[in-house]
Amino acid sequence: MWRQSARWGWPFGPRSWGRGLWLCFTIIGWLFSGITAFAGDGADQPIAAPDFAVIEIALRPGKHRPPLSFTVKLAETEAQQRHGLMFTPYLPERHGMLFVFDTDAPRQFWMKNTQIPLDMLFFTSDGRLVNIVHSATPFSLTARNSASPARYVLELNGGVAAEIGVQADAQLVLPLAGQ
Repeated sequence: MWRQSARWGWPFGPRSWGRGLWLCFTIIGWLFSGITAFAGDGADQPIAAPDFAVIEIALRPGKHRPPLSFTVKLAETEAQQRHGLMFTPYLPERHGMLFVFDTDAPRQFWMKNTQIPLDMLFFTSDGRLVNIVHSATPFSLTARNSASPARYVLELNGGVAAEIGVQADAQLVLPLAGQ
């Protein structure tokens, strides 16, 4: 005749509930700490900026005004465009970033992780100014849109567009193919 034993054995037997529960909670704690260590969102990881080509461009603030030269980083690839000027604490005078897209289309930008205020100038493929967003607020997720389709977006330090007197007939002069 089979008889059930009251002794199940370590660590889960009736005589060892304290040790068994302690062991279970310890193992579960190790598992959760391991999961959280490997499943982080990467917020504590430094984000490396992609490599950007640097070129000189000219911006004619108005039809009858001489062009002004700017040194810009080119954001041509999707990775470069996604990163933009995020995490940039300082932008030297007469420097900026030029986003170059394949075609004219409605454009939308925001300032997530961007530490400095920026002017955003939207231009068509032939270099005509579409519209300007003046001094976009740092870290803002507010959408900044082009008023109509644009191919290029020039980001400069906040206030520069007003300072140099950019007018509705402003022209972007690029040394890029097709210009």
